[in-house]
Amino acid sequence: MKHQQDIHPNLQSTSSPSRYTRHDIHSISQTRHRSHAERLIDLKEIRRMPINRIYALIAILSCVLAGCDSKKKTNLLDSYDTSVESPVTYHDGDDPEIAEASRRARESFKYFWKEASLDFNRVIPAVEIATVKVPFNDGPKDPESTIEHMWLIDLDFDGEVIRGVLMNSPNKLKSVKAGDTVEVKVNEITDWICVSSGEVYGGYTVQVARKRMGEAERNEFDTAWGLDFPPPGEVVLPPNPSPFEAVLARKLEADLGRNAKLLSYQDDDGRTLLHRNALYGQSLLVEVLIKAGADPTIKCNRGWTAVDYARAAQWENIVEQLKEE
Repeated sequence: MKHQQDIHPNLQSTSSPSRYTRHDIHSISQTRHRSHAERLIDLKEIRRMPINRIYALIAILSCVLAGCDSKKKTNLLDSYDTSVESPVTYHDGDDPEIAEASRRARESFKYFWKEASLDFNRVIPAVEIATVKVPFNDGPKDPESTIEHMWLIDLDFDGEVIRGVLMNSPNKLKSVKAGDTVEVKVNEITDWICVSSGEVYGGYTVQVARKRMGEAERNEFDTAWGLDFPPPGEVVLPPNPSPFEAVLARKLEADLGRNAKLLSYQDDDGRTLLHRNALYGQSLLVEVLIKAGADPTIKCNRGWTAVDYARAAQWENIVEQLKEE
């Protein structure tokens, strides 16, 4: 039976001591400490934006760039005080409660990605944290190495692969380090957390750990995270559909009325608005696009149609929407 570690974040900007060692922590925050200007000029994020938001941001970007050093590159790892000690929890590799929590996290990943993707359409971001937890070991180099579960930030998901950046250095492992780019499949993750407008969503294994703690330990644990968790053992999913999705649907309908070319525009990956919103699970936007005449048979560079993206993300309701066309 392999011993496993769950490393949890300390998101507080304080150097107060902790009874846990810092290198035993897997930190998670994605955008909490990034300035609004830095977030707007992140070209990777702009490439992921729906076209209507790109148009809306042109004027804003002009103002932002006038007051920023355009050569400056944002480094997410520089946004955190890595000298702060943070907590770690341990569990057996065959812990049934943890295994069930991880299964539920994988099963509900689509709701995580839908909530996170809504931020691609916001000028002022609402998502403070968007992260997934992944198990690591040293593999063939050391098959008996401890498994360490660490959190990835700066995420992207293309329907097949989740890409992210490893937040912290592991405790004992030698094959990975903080700042490494990691690619995993959805069936490899063990948890996810999204904090949007102050609400904590997900955290399946985290809630198992919190439920097993005494009150004092749990308070210390929660202080390290800096989050207002639901009651121990309780996991909350993002609202589906989100109220913001309805706002986006009305905005998209108006934009399409002014510029029908948005329906057929394809990004560098050959994806249209219909491809992207099918992947994001945004059924209200898919409905608007279909009514406006979007072509569901268009294929991206990968050869996928919008139905393929919906099916990959397990949005069966959107698969049915598109099949009706």
